[in-house]
Amino acid sequence: MSIQETYYQQQNKFLFSNSKLFSNLRKDLLKKFELPSKYNKNNESLKHLDRNILKFSYKYNNESNKINFINHDENKINIDITDGKISQVENQHKETLHINNIDSKDTSVEDRFLDFQKLFNEDYVVHLNSLMLNSGYELIVNENKDANIFLTNDISEKDLTIFQKNLISCGKNSKVKIIEEYVSDKPSNNNVVNFLQIHEGAEVIHLIFQKNIEKANFQSTSYANCHKNTCYKQLTLNISKGSVRNHHYANLLGQNSSVSLDGIFFASANQIIDNKTEINHNCPNSTSRQRYKGILTDHARASYLSKTYVDKIAQKTEAYQLSKGILLSDDSSFHSKPELRIFADDVKCSHGSTIGPIDKDLLFYLRSRGLSKKNSLSLLIKSFFHKIISDVHDKSFVEKFNYHSNIWLKENSI
Repeated sequence: MSIQETYYQQQNKFLFSNSKLFSNLRKDLLKKFELPSKYNKNNESLKHLDRNILKFSYKYNNESNKINFINHDENKINIDITDGKISQVENQHKETLHINNIDSKDTSVEDRFLDFQKLFNEDYVVHLNSLMLNSGYELIVNENKDANIFLTNDISEKDLTIFQKNLISCGKNSKVKIIEEYVSDKPSNNNVVNFLQIHEGAEVIHLIFQKNIEKANFQSTSYANCHKNTCYKQLTLNISKGSVRNHHYANLLGQNSSVSLDGIFFASANQIIDNKTEINHNCPNSTSRQRYKGILTDHARASYLSKTYVDKIAQKTEAYQLSKGILLSDDSSFHSKPELRIFADDVKCSHGSTIGPIDKDLLFYLRSRGLSKKNSLSLLIKSFFHKIISDVHDKSFVEKFNYHSNIWLKENSI
């Protein structure tokens, strides 16, 4: 069934299905999917995407938005998300955190979604999310508060198609750590769009862990607005077996703001991994960093497009891009494309990209010191990711990375 046929068959089940404004938006988006393929062959959102993601049978259960609240009087806030909706919250402190599921009756959320959609004029994955939006939540950390938030995303039954938009706001001078976990053992498709507002003086660490089975496809898109004196650090760790898209964006909107968008991925078999980061410097005295590293084997394919835009008023900008990949087989491939658009003259911007097989000289050196080939490869791969992982100051997340990366290496006879 085509996307158009699916939409018309299911349209009354989507969020904001009775909204005239949203219906008009959806009609406009639907027209984009009717264009002949020749008109979008160079579209960045489709160029490296696994096109099978666009072929699906819609299935979703529109159940209650009720949230079960449990209080153990602990600092760590645990939030269970089932099929794109919050189902349970442990240790919510109302003076710190406000949480609710998105409802079609909330016109303020509808207006914000419509505004955010303007940021994605040519992104077909986000268009699909807006067309078939069926879930989502809002999470607000109040100003001058600290919060450690653990989000566990679960899919309740096989073959579900989840299209969720989430609103996350970190208040003025707040200090927030968000750990998101997406682990699915059921065939499914999960299309997630996160909008983050990082208000003045806030510091946010955002760690994302992805481990889905081969037939559980996953698309993650995030957009962070970073205001004056803010710091936003994101790390995406992808050890999934299915096709994955990670596209992450950030706007630097106030002086002395900084953002890091980092990623680590492993790919094997016939996986297709589509990565993109984009940072826009729209103010003076701001800094950014984009680093993605990947290991590929078998017939896996990956891409990484990194973009930095520096506005003419954004003097004293410092921006850094890095892309590295290790190809463990002749049939694997990694396409990297760094891009800088600089319209200010007092800036420090750089980029680097290195993709190729394992360093044979280093491998020979380690083996000459008595290590087996397998142990030598494992050591080189772990050191390859060390710089990014060493910047993560969360012991449990680092342990999770070490545990699952070791499993991946063993599964792929490395």
